[in-house]
Amino acid sequence: MVAVALSVSRVVAALVLVVLNGFFVASEFAFVRVRSTSVDQLVADGRPGANALADVMGSLDDYLAATQLGITIASLGLGWIGEPAVAALIEPVLGSLLPANIVHLVAFAIGFSVITFLHVVFGELAPKTIAIAQAERVAMLLAPPMKLAYYLFAPGIVVFNGTANLFTRAIGVPPASETDETMEEREIRRVLARSGEAGHVDDEEVEMVNAVFELDDTVVREAMVPRPDVASIPADADLDAIRATVLEAGHTRYPVVAADDADRVVGFVDTKDVLRAGEAGEASTTAADLARDLVIVPETTSLSDLLVQFRDERRQMAAVVDEWGAFEGIATVEDAVETLVGDLRDEFDPESGDHAVRKSGAGAYEADGSVSLSAVNDALGTEFDGDGFETLGGLVLDRLGRSPEVGDSVTAGDYAFAVTAADGARISTVRIEETGDETTGDGSKSGDEASHSGAGDDERGDGDDERDEGDERDEGDERGDGA
Repeated sequence: MVAVALSVSRVVAALVLVVLNGFFVASEFAFVRVRSTSVDQLVADGRPGANALADVMGSLDDYLAATQLGITIASLGLGWIGEPAVAALIEPVLGSLLPANIVHLVAFAIGFSVITFLHVVFGELAPKTIAIAQAERVAMLLAPPMKLAYYLFAPGIVVFNGTANLFTRAIGVPPASETDETMEEREIRRVLARSGEAGHVDDEEVEMVNAVFELDDTVVREAMVPRPDVASIPADADLDAIRATVLEAGHTRYPVVAADDADRVVGFVDTKDVLRAGEAGEASTTAADLARDLVIVPETTSLSDLLVQFRDERRQMAAVVDEWGAFEGIATVEDAVETLVGDLRDEFDPESGDHAVRKSGAGAYEADGSVSLSAVNDALGTEFDGDGFETLGGLVLDRLGRSPEVGDSVTAGDYAFAVTAADGARISTVRIEETGDETTGDGSKSGDEASHSGAGDDERGDGDDERDEGDERDEGDERGDGA
């Protein structure tokens, strides 16, 4: 009778150890699952157990060590007490059914199986699942008793952690925290991508956050309005000439260039100043008189730095210059924002697809020469990468190796790119056709190009003269983006 009572008490002790094991397992998973930012909000809301949880999160590495120590002690105790207790209870029953020489072996196997089942299911898996599913609730519930366990285990934690750290240092591995909540950029991108695929975050939001990360890697040259598209005003232009440019271009701000040097930007004119000057009847006022200071940045400046400069200097537009100081184009706050959210158009902007790749038939597309390579890659599923150029026109010019003419054609990858319109040395529009040939060379000329190129030096010279005249017209005719 005494033996049976002893066995029952051992079984009860084993069940208590299973519960303790589950307590430490649930505590470990719940504490790791809860974010410190969530704990701050729980404390602010006055939730029961939130303050104790905040204390735990403040020394989380030590508390995790306490949970691991508790799990180890409970598991060892369960193996020491549980199996013999169960075996002792069932041996009398098995004695009347089995030969005496195998009773203990069978009782041991059954006892081991029962304890393992209880340990794994109720001491590990169930607590872990509950803690993960209800992390905040479980963490607040278990934090107060876990603080008591932490104080009980504190001497052991100091010894074990200290010994482990000495060992890892001896083999050249520095101690690391188990609770670092920070993530690198690539990890954040992966989390966002998975969240987008699961439908927890909108695809547009994923794209926008990715674009924010790319701001620091995107240079102004990739987002600026190139000089041929810029509506600039000569410094000696009078009010009538300024008004004419404003009415034609329809922008708010215009760069002012020196009267004798279109490569030198001297400031910018705001249409508000033009209106004020007109109201004041200052007929002799010129663009130089109205010009305000303009931010001037190199074309290699990152967009993130440009936005910071806009904010600090309270400006909306910057002139972009190359390494020799020549005027290359302008960049505005809108240009930077468009890299995040896409093309922005107001009610005065023309409805056109100039900055998009437009499908024009089976395997055929039309695009403006100023379309970015990234837009081309998105539309075609290609991976064209420019070295010194950012646009479709730059790709064609790079492979062509000379000034373009209508009919010129080059190939890249599985596509042929034909010039359908050109303005001097600038490619206006391009027709893209799928060839199905994996060509990676510098491109080939079409039959039209061959006949065009074979017309002789005189024709080429005439073309050069015409392009020079076209360039002169461009300087006075530039249109572009204001703010």
